[in-house]
Amino acid sequence: MAHFIFIDESGDPGKPFEIDAAGNKVPTGASLYYILCGIFLDTKQLMQLEFRIMEVKNQFGYKKEIKSNEVSLSLYKALLGLINEIGIKIYYCTVNKMTYKGKFAVDGNNDLGNVFDEYNIAKLVELTTKREKAENVEVVIDRADRRIHNGNFESFNCYIKKKSNTKTIKRVENVVHVNSEYVNSMQVSDLVGGALRDYFNGKNKDLKKIINKTNLYKIF
Repeated sequence: MAHFIFIDESGDPGKPFEIDAAGNKVPTGASLYYILCGIFLDTKQLMQLEFRIMEVKNQFGYKKEIKSNEVSLSLYKALLGLINEIGIKIYYCTVNKMTYKGKFAVDGNNDLGNVFDEYNIAKLVELTTKREKAENVEVVIDRADRRIHNGNFESFNCYIKKKSNTKTIKRVENVVHVNSEYVNSMQVSDLVGGALRDYFNGKNKDLKKIINKTNLYKIF
């Protein structure tokens, strides 16, 4: 049976502070947290999720794209509940930029456009597929122009495959970049990312708790 990983992020890959001439930290407006979510599911679960999302949206009379910062709290909770209902696994990582010591960008890298962003996505894919012992996975990533390197996504796609695949195991079959407006499952990934963001920044601790612990895995 085919498997999929739908990946979306909450926050951005930018530096939260710059240092001015006097040595002071100056906020850049970038988020303090960067969160990546990967929804791992098989073909049957994908079909169930797509069907149930439309049912729940119709129950609430909601016609627009699902976004964590726009939907009502009651709709938000109902949609998160589908993860438990269908038994979907969520793999995620959280980077606190206030304590992060790595690089946000590296000039002259031949494989990546935005090193911080793309390295973490590739790492999430690698660890998720290894833990699931999955092969020939279709990776679906929310489209972002910052990931276009040398005019296209191909170098990034190759980087993901190189990180995950070996000479004998093809964990990743294909990588595609999509507009989340047209992919309901990607929108659920956005909701999970928003719930995790609100949990870690203290805005709302309850949304994360809706997802059963057995369905939620912090992978790094």
